[in-house]
Amino acid sequence: MSRQDLSGSRDRLVDGALRLISRQGYEATVVKEIARESGAPMGSFYYHFPGGKEELAAAAMRRGGDDVKVKFAAALAAHERPGDALAACALLLADGLEDTEWQDGCPVATTALETIGRSPRLQAAAAETFAAWQELFAEHLRGSGLAADQADELALTALSLIEGAEMISRVRGSREALERAADALRVLVGAAGRG
Repeated sequence: MSRQDLSGSRDRLVDGALRLISRQGYEATVVKEIARESGAPMGSFYYHFPGGKEELAAAAMRRGGDDVKVKFAAALAAHERPGDALAACALLLADGLEDTEWQDGCPVATTALETIGRSPRLQAAAAETFAAWQELFAEHLRGSGLAADQADELALTALSLIEGAEMISRVRGSREALERAADALRVLVGAAGRG
């Protein structure tokens, strides 16, 4: 197997794990299913992820987190008013959930909730991803003129609202919680004097 084939099989495994974990969670996802989903041989799994399923799931969480961060950054950049920009991030998730008929949720939150206290590796991957999203929001808010401490606080509140609303929207099969979160974010940013 060539080096390019190995690299391609690693990416396919990570992408396959990301799709499955987003849909059915970490515990319900088995390695053979990931290999089947990705079209990669089991030997590739053992070669690329000697730490097993946990190592692969951490890579998938980070990839999923990076993908969401890119989408959040585009949503933020598309709006001049910071309240509208944060609201757009919530609505982006609503659109994604709706597109998958409420099946594919946040792979980071889903996996973190299932494994807290049992997997330091997965908890660390989730914490890194949430920190990156929070910093993206804070950076945007600082750029709009908010003081650093106020931006950091509001960014954590925004992330908490969005993640909680995403879970409720998925469970209910409805955009409502994310739409309400978007409205609340506009109000919160407006109360901070930056609309």
